Amino acid sequence: MKYGRLVFTRMLVSPTLCNVGDIIQSTAIDLIYKDMGISPKEIVDIGVEELGAYHGEKVILPINGYFLYSAEYPAFPTSPDIIPVFLGLYNTSRQYLRHKEFWKKNGPIGCRDEATRQAMRERGYDAYLLGCMTITLPRRTREPEHPKVFLVDAHSSIFQYIPDHLKQNLVWVTHDIPVDQTVGEKQQRADMQNKTYQIYKRYAEEAGLVITSRLHCAAPCIAMGIPVIVVKDSYDDRFGWLDKFVHLYTPDEFDQIDWKPRVLNLEDHKRRLIELAETMIRQHVDREELSQIDAFYMQRKRKPLKAPLLVRGYKWLAQYNPALASFIRTKILFRFTITASNKKQ
Repeated sequence: MKYGRLVFTRMLVSPTLCNVGDIIQSTAIDLIYKDMGISPKEIVDIGVEELGAYHGEKVILPINGYFLYSAEYPAFPTSPDIIPVFLGLYNTSRQYLRHKEFWKKNGPIGCRDEATRQAMRERGYDAYLLGCMTITLPRRTREPEHPKVFLVDAHSSIFQYIPDHLKQNLVWVTHDIPVDQTVGEKQQRADMQNKTYQIYKRYAEEAGLVITSRLHCAAPCIAMGIPVIVVKDSYDDRFGWLDKFVHLYTPDEFDQIDWKPRVLNLEDHKRRLIELAETMIRQHVDREELSQIDAFYMQRKRKPLKAPLLVRGYKWLAQYNPALASFIRTKILFRFTITASNKKQ
């Protein structure tokens, strides 16, 4: 039996863009495998679009990520040749949740966010809130000599609130990067992994502060011991665990931002999560530990979470007509996005 590595080559709704936040989730699993002593020769890459169709040697596959229902590439139930291990699942789609036999057979379900936990438990599934495994990334070993402020896909409206002394070393970054359409899929994956590594390497080596709207910029940077400020017009269900660690600022609070956020020491929590993940991958269940980590996340000051109507409409359309959703996103909605607004600076 092999071990699986879930890979996100690109955004399913846009064949020309890759979200490096997806790839860093695979990196977190790579580090857990390394800690377990699992050789790369024992690991099989499985694309997210292959979950329901994979055919081959049986694989144990840790699943940590966001799963919007896809009529074209349904993820759940997974292929019979996949033994799923749910470490941090985001999934509230009724089309997936209706498969009772699958979820009950493959529990316990580690959920990335509280909304998924609630949706699972309402249907009688064995679910726990574990957050995202990217919070287990290693802490950086030294502080940068000349720290920079990274503004990562944060809307340009935040710029006016940033203190002048921080603007002097400001770097604009986006996590949506283009996919090279001239090379094969294997080379694309290697290119995206390398670009992802370089982006997070810059954070680790250069960041004195990160200001971001991206979940998978905030969580890895918090894990690395970097001060993080999270800013966004509104927050959806995906953030229903990150507010355990940081305040989630909305525009009505931008004038109240603490521009000197503290560095969090999560080493004990990270080790517990890693050990729990390794136990689950080895096909053992420690429900006492699951319950304790679940309680840790559930005991927090919650931020009201609700995605804007346009975002909810876009996500609904992407489930059934990804090509049309991609067209609307790139041709109509793009001028309202954080990436487009940042280009004006």
